[in-house]
Amino acid sequence: MRGFDDPRGRQSEELAFEAERAERGGDVQRARSLFAQAAELEEQVVADTDLAEPRVKSVLAVSSVALWYKAHRFTRAQTLARHYLAMGAATDDESARELRTLLRKAQQDNDARGQRTMTPAAKRSAVVRRYCEVRDQIEWLRATLGAEPIVPPTATAELERLWAKLDEADRLAIEAEIEALEALEDTGELLCVDVERDKVEVAGPRAARASR
Repeated sequence: MRGFDDPRGRQSEELAFEAERAERGGDVQRARSLFAQAAELEEQVVADTDLAEPRVKSVLAVSSVALWYKAHRFTRAQTLARHYLAMGAATDDESARELRTLLRKAQQDNDARGQRTMTPAAKRSAVVRRYCEVRDQIEWLRATLGAEPIVPPTATAELERLWAKLDEADRLAIEAEIEALEALEDTGELLCVDVERDKVEVAGPRAARASR
């Protein structure tokens, strides 16, 4: 089974319903935990939904990102939204807009937390490095070649294969890098991502600008 018929989708809906009830009852931590569980299941359903069902895949992609957002896993929501936009999972304009809106809201809420001046970074595996290379190449194509750029199918297929290989440590490494880069944008400080020593260092206020 796949798409809307996948039993994991129904389980995700039930968890999301329980999360909303917990949220209304004031149990915020339980609500966020349940939303995260629902998001994981929804994400699995998206991965197993055939590209021959583009509308279904689009709706489920938006749903999975929204659930991570509701779980207050803002960087995870950003990572997933970028992935879906890069691989073209949102095949209609409405779904693409919704993903971009969720991406922007997640970035803004991360900014509001103001907790990114020192971000621990996990060592990037070979899979993470290649995934980021392919994703960045596709994002560059989409950003520079207009609304409907010609992205090689081999690139999106490789992106999806690499995504399936990422484990939790890999995803955390990607999230740490996203937060580090956003901290650079927010503060204007030079951040050095030291992969070998697994950390991100702030070199100094406005250092990047001063060094020009």
